[in-house]
Amino acid sequence: MIQYAAMGLDECLTELLVQLGDHGLVAIVKMDGERERGRWTVLASGKPLDGKLVRWDGDNLDAGLSRVVAELQERVPGLLN
Repeated sequence: MIQYAAMGLDECLTELLVQLGDHGLVAIVKMDGERERGRWTVLASGKPLDGKLVRWDGDNLDAGLSRVVAELQERVPGLLN
């Protein structure tokens, strides 16, 4: 398991996206400066999700990443182990 506590945010996000890609997922983290609320979007899709999408929109990126990763771990066996 990766020790995220010792990494900076840029390293953590890069490693997370690589791990998701290694499992056949497409992942996007987007900041929409035109929105007043729900400015962050985190989404994942791909073959392991059988055509379904995991998506979160909100203002707290850390919370969104945690929520999406938790859902992905439930739906994709062996993800981030």
